[in-house]
Amino acid sequence: MPQITRICDMRDGFKMQVFKSEEDGDIHVSVLPEGHNDSFDGVEFCNSGSQSPHTYKALCNLMIAMEKDAKAHPQEIIK
Repeated sequence: MPQITRICDMRDGFKMQVFKSEEDGDIHVSVLPEGHNDSFDGVEFCNSGSQSPHTYKALCNLMIAMEKDAKAHPQEIIK
């Protein structure tokens, strides 16, 4: 599961994208307009040598939760 995206529940035109790098396992989190696919604005949490190991673990769990939500409640992005 390298990338997962969920649209804001309020349907205000934004989505959260969480990406896990296959190379080093770092996790990138971005909030971007619903119709956009890529964003360079975001935050990165490192897999190794992280100053935020609890946050990293929580983001891994977030990705699992987002995947479950995507299966239970699929979303269509409005362009």
